[in-house]
Amino acid sequence: MMKKFLQITAVLFLTSAVLLAGCQPKESSTAASSSPAQQDKLEPVTLKYYFYGAAKPGDQDVYDKINQILKEKINTTVEFYKVPNGDYTQKMSVMVNAREDFDLAFTSPYYLNYFEQAAKGSFVDITALLPKYAPETYKLLKPEIWEAAKVNGNIYASINQQIFARQSGYNVSKDLADKYNWDPKGGKKLSDLSPFLEKVKAGEPADKTDQLYNAQMKNQVFSYFFPSYEWENLGGIDVPGVAKSTEKNPKVFNEYDTPEFKDFIMTLKDFQKKGLIAKDALTRPTFDSAKYAASSVATLMPGIEETVKKTYKGDQYIIPLGEPLLTSPNAIATMTAVSATSKHPERALMFIEQLNTNKEIYNLLVWGIEGVDYKKVGDNRVESLPGAKYGPGPGWMFGDQFKAYVSGTQSDDVWEQTKKLNDSAKISMLFGFSFNADAVKAESANCAAIVNEYKAAFNTGMYGDDTEKKYNEFLAKLKTAGVDKVIAEKQRQVDAFLASKK
Repeated sequence: MMKKFLQITAVLFLTSAVLLAGCQPKESSTAASSSPAQQDKLEPVTLKYYFYGAAKPGDQDVYDKINQILKEKINTTVEFYKVPNGDYTQKMSVMVNAREDFDLAFTSPYYLNYFEQAAKGSFVDITALLPKYAPETYKLLKPEIWEAAKVNGNIYASINQQIFARQSGYNVSKDLADKYNWDPKGGKKLSDLSPFLEKVKAGEPADKTDQLYNAQMKNQVFSYFFPSYEWENLGGIDVPGVAKSTEKNPKVFNEYDTPEFKDFIMTLKDFQKKGLIAKDALTRPTFDSAKYAASSVATLMPGIEETVKKTYKGDQYIIPLGEPLLTSPNAIATMTAVSATSKHPERALMFIEQLNTNKEIYNLLVWGIEGVDYKKVGDNRVESLPGAKYGPGPGWMFGDQFKAYVSGTQSDDVWEQTKKLNDSAKISMLFGFSFNADAVKAESANCAAIVNEYKAAFNTGMYGDDTEKKYNEFLAKLKTAGVDKVIAEKQRQVDAFLASKK
């Protein structure tokens, strides 16, 4: 099975507030269904939905098409708001803390920290609302998968069905690897890419080699490699404290105070020194994805070759790391939450139901408009059209990805393969565990702030010869911020969780 997987692997994400869990539904109890007679009883509603991505010229045309369907189905209009990837968490955190009115937002342990926001009341408790207003969505996943979304015993966001088992890796330009006789099987860790990238740097024109490695400076890139170490993040990606969750009695430790993290940042320092990362990575407004010769990938899944080919505008080798691992953070890596400021939480759930059950709406969000952005070349297979003004979009962000059309080299049964992978992956001993940060709220916030202070410069190697000095300074600041207290509290809760399972 693993051999087959390696052959076909695809990429796939502080003010307290008032919980709305006790709100009485404003819609009739039958409103979750979509029969015309029942929809006539629904008042017209407009919802605001935030997610991340780059704006495209064809966005509004797609949104207008979706709203034509939503108006008919649930008498609802949705205003779609795209936020640039690197700015998403910051912008949404400001909105949440200011109690701005909106209805839906993308969330995960990595973007707009789900655990943190759920615990402080930024999202509606949908434990009872989800099966009532989005019943088919609720039935899509096994009960144990929904357990992964629980914070203090309640569900605060709808899980988007996609690849749950996580295996990280790299993608490398096939044309350049072949040209410079580089064997992708030799790429077992980040530093293994250096000889290849150096050859490309020396052999290609200077204007083509100013950004050979995709440093993804604003992202939590180090966490991409957690599955290969069999590490599991506990309670939000920027708050230190992980465990090797395949062990019988997992111990929590500070992932930044490890040889793995030090090797990661020293390698990136080396990349920067050799000119393999853009010299102006921290200030450059845009990057040409076609120039990248290599990039780390957070999630491999069946069909990845086609996805990275489109992202990097050329065929790519996929280099998998470790074995697929199923953990709670990975099962909820992409979710849609209802804001605590929403005046229409029930209707927001009905919209989520449409995202997960209406194939036409879902593929409009992913592929755009037929005849404009893509053409059908089979019952469930499409090709993008030259001059397309939209997409293809990240299907994992919106709903049930298993309803997406397939394209290119993706096999017709790619989603069946993905489901099989989800069902067969190694399962974490901590699956279903969620960390409650109440006892260390200040320490967690302070540690996260320090991580974000250093993250971009570590990712891009910008500290140069001062990297080790800055690393020691970073660890010392985490100590002062209370990282040991956070680790101890996580360990206490892990021990209690494991004891409850015996």
